[in-house]
Amino acid sequence: MAAVAALALIAVAACGGGDSADPTATPLAPASPPAPGSAAATAPAPAAAPAAAPTDGTAVTVGMNDAGGRGPFVFEPADFTFSAGETVNFKLVGEATFHTFTVDDLGIDVETNANETVDFSFTFDTPGTYELICIPHQALGMVGTITIN
Repeated sequence: MAAVAALALIAVAACGGGDSADPTATPLAPASPPAPGSAAATAPAPAAAPAAAPTDGTAVTVGMNDAGGRGPFVFEPADFTFSAGETVNFKLVGEATFHTFTVDDLGIDVETNANETVDFSFTFDTPGTYELICIPHQALGMVGTITIN
């Protein structure tokens, strides 16, 4: 019987697991608030309003027409011809929905919200014919061309 008790004691001691400690989660320190004046604490700057068109140059008004949001979606006029070196002062007149006046090859991308008028100027330097699109309504036919002689 003493031999059985000794074996049982050895088995219990061997299964005891050794010196490893139980794993415990280490709590993380709470994140400190950003320091005053840091980028995270500073409110974002409001978007800049489009600059008013200068008085020199050719004035062009473009209707961003959408028939009250029902279509057809068109630029009015849709096709333009200007001379190289000419500065054009555009007045974009939006109707019932959001539109863009976008000429990717010239880096032009101006947005109008519903019932908003936006003025901007652009000097055309490189002769060629460029595609004009309204990004959200291109597939609905809101396209045009700008030709620079």
